[in-house]
Amino acid sequence: MSKLRALIESGFIDRGDGTILDTRTNFLWQQSSPSKKFTWKESNEYCKSLTLAGHDDWRLPTIEELEILINKKYKPTIDPIFKGESGIYWSSSAPVDNPSLPWIVGFCYGSMYFDNKGSRYFVRAVRSMKE
Repeated sequence: MSKLRALIESGFIDRGDGTILDTRTNFLWQQSSPSKKFTWKESNEYCKSLTLAGHDDWRLPTIEELEILINKKYKPTIDPIFKGESGIYWSSSAPVDNPSLPWIVGFCYGSMYFDNKGSRYFVRAVRSMKE
């Protein structure tokens, strides 16, 4: 498959400024995640304080947004256009019946589950592109 066709099918475009545009959802993703692990609170603070590619409105993604990145044709289960750690990532979402346990995504196998806010996992920031 040609590189251009792969880009069209995935919907991901490397903007060359440390960000990846998802043309299907109009989300702008941080291309490289930090190698440091964070608590859930620290993850939120990291995203809110991030300035990248001239934008300062980054946030922690919801579980639905992170789920979009799971692609089981890759090992780890994320498109190789993204750089960083292949482990577990925080989401901003938590089950309605237990808000103290946010959802997390494990890109090693493409699984989703939840854990205590004090645990330490990786973070990848996202922002919605303005129209």
